[in-house]
Amino acid sequence: MCYSLEASITAGLGLGLAGVGMVSKALRHDRRMLLFAAFPLVFSIHQFTEAAVWLTLNDPNDGQFFRYLYTLIAFAVWPVFTPFAAAYAETDAERKRVFLWMGAVGVVLAVYLIAKLAGADGIDISVVKHSLAYDPLFERPPLIAHFLYVLLTVAPLVMSDRRAINIFGVMVFLTFVFALAANRPAWYSLWCLTAAVFSFVIALGIERERSSDFDELEMQR
Repeated sequence: MCYSLEASITAGLGLGLAGVGMVSKALRHDRRMLLFAAFPLVFSIHQFTEAAVWLTLNDPNDGQFFRYLYTLIAFAVWPVFTPFAAAYAETDAERKRVFLWMGAVGVVLAVYLIAKLAGADGIDISVVKHSLAYDPLFERPPLIAHFLYVLLTVAPLVMSDRRAINIFGVMVFLTFVFALAANRPAWYSLWCLTAAVFSFVIALGIERERSSDFDELEMQR
């Protein structure tokens, strides 16, 4: 997260508590939303990892593990987890098939990015506008890889049949644009922060489904 060690720890705790509550609610009321409900937990782990990066900021040797872990989550988790979460929540067969294909593409992209990271000569860190800028020391991936990354982390959200997930998807895209415009060197640290904040919107999708089930029971009576 941006700004400080304390801010990252605070965000990690808040997201972790929210994630536990959302997963619990999904298990009780709407299991199809279970993977989406786990998003804040992943964001929480990510923020605690960045707290460790802050803590080891002046010790690059000991901090490399946390820098790699943070970058690995950012690069490899979201383009896979997002489409599969959308597929798991989806009831329409055609859309589910599209999301599964996106997930397969995400796996290929994640493997490629992991291979790039494995061949890197370390990850440099700098503080730009109070945010951490990660600079993996490898040859930059082609533009198509960047395009696929954004597509796979945004499109399944805006294509979902859940209104709350659609809203979250729009927010994720807008925060991506904001992160690039506001602090390009630290864009994915800033993007992860803002997307994490808006992941609380997912809880509305679980609540809406619970309300729908309740309405159906009332109608049956």
